[in-house]
Formats: sequence, C-alpha cells, structure tokens
Amino acid sequence: MSTFVALLRAVNLGSHARLPMARLREMIGELGWQQPRTYLQSGNAVFTAPADAEQVAAALREKLAAEGLVTEVMVRTGEHLRAVAAAGHPFAAPGVEHTKLQVAFPLHPVQTPHVAAMPLPGGESARAADGEVFLHYPDGVGRSKLTTAHLQRHLGTPVTCRNWKTVCALAQMC
Repeated sequence: MSTFVALLRAVNLGSHARLPMARLREMIGELGWQQPRTYLQSGNAVFTAPADAEQVAAALREKLAAEGLVTEVMVRTGEHLRAVAAAGHPFAAPGVEHTKLQVAFPLHPVQTPHVAAMPLPGGESARAADGEVFLHYPDGVGRSKLTTAHLQRHLGTPVTCRNWKTVCALAQMC
C-alpha cells in the first residue's frame, strides 16, 4: 500500500463542480482504498491504495465522472509531496507572505524550458522543480493575470494550483 494525494481540479469554486468532501471520502472508500482524509473544501484527499499513481488517477477520475463530475485529477505519492515540502518553496524568503506562494501541479510533466519561456505578467515568478511549477505572486493571486488558464495555455497541460500552506498541510497528512 502506498500513500497518495489526489488534487482535484476546479472543485467547489463558487457553484461550479460541487463535491462535498464527505462524499469524496466515501468514493475513495468505495474504490477499496483506505484511510481517506480530506483537507479544506477544494478537492484535496490523502489515502492509501495498492496501485500506482496513474491507476489511482484514472480510477478516481472515472468514479467522479460516473457521478457527473468531469474534472482532472492530479495524483502524487505521499513521498513526493513530503519531499516537495521538505525542499521548501524556491521563492520563500524573509518578508514573503506564504499566501503569495503557490504550486501548480501539472497533469503531464512540463519541461523546464517551457516554464522559463512562459510570459509572466505583473512581476510574478515561476520556476519548475521536482516536477511541479512553483509560483510567486508578489501582489497576491486575486487580480493576477498568471491564472490557471494562462498556465495551461503556455504549458500545454491541465494544472491545478494550491497555496504553499495547503501543500505543507497535505505533506504532513502523508
């Protein structure tokens, strides 16, 4: 059994793609996986399963679709997420608020040159490391033009983003 973290894309944003976290935990159990735990209401789950990450992602995506929720599911091993958190956010520095640090989790691997070549509006920063894209929003995420849509368009793969606090909390749950 391995520990996995599932990050659902665009769940519970306003009235879009509503999914109670209690139901997500039930679905994980229905798939035969164990110890389902969720964090916040934005589609973050930690659990154990006797499969690999690709199998877990496909099975959970199919289960969600069967219930009418068509969304991407980015799955990482607990070991990977703990290593990402332990390495630290590359833009973390004294005076940088954690709320201005995010991590984009791509569905498919992205190449460092694609991230480096991506236009960055408004003074934001992006860096590829450990298979993820680390982001810094010096003026906050709210009005930034460095949106998920922007990332997906330039990286050529769906992504879902989590703030640094959430990444660290999920790593601790592993």
